[in-house]
Amino acid sequence: MITLRCTKKLQKFLGVVPADLLEMTTATLGDWYGNLIPTVSGDLIVFVNEKSLLTVAFPIWESDNLATLFRMRVANLLGMIGINPEIIAIEISHFDQIQFSNTVSRRILGSMNDIAWQYQTMAEEAVSKTDLSLSKAELNLSQMPCKPLDYRFPCEIAREFLGAKKKNAS
Repeated sequence: MITLRCTKKLQKFLGVVPADLLEMTTATLGDWYGNLIPTVSGDLIVFVNEKSLLTVAFPIWESDNLATLFRMRVANLLGMIGINPEIIAIEISHFDQIQFSNTVSRRILGSMNDIAWQYQTMAEEAVSKTDLSLSKAELNLSQMPCKPLDYRFPCEIAREFLGAKKKNAS
């Protein structure tokens, strides 16, 4: 079980009602916070992990497949940062049940504003150079130091929570 803590704007867009009584999130990485982010390349739904500040995104026109796409994006990002496939499978298995709730952390909302700005900047750069690769953007953001993490990297924090060691470059 995981909880997607969505802004009012995203709740309205998705047509979801926050749960009155929440079950405990069972995934190791905990809850994910979501918001709609406008970019010059098109609007995105962006989710940020509460513990690690890892972020995944997908275009709003794919919102009909939110649960499936969210699982795939998170699994893809965990693979890109060097998490063992067995550990990924265990973490993603908790995504079989999703509940929606309101946001509760101002710290995460502040980080989401910074992350939104990063996606918007990457989209602007992509318009003039190449297409925006969301996987590349997610990986880049996972390797940027974050003040709320004491200037550590989201990928490093996620690896610690998931008990994974960084793969050695070959």
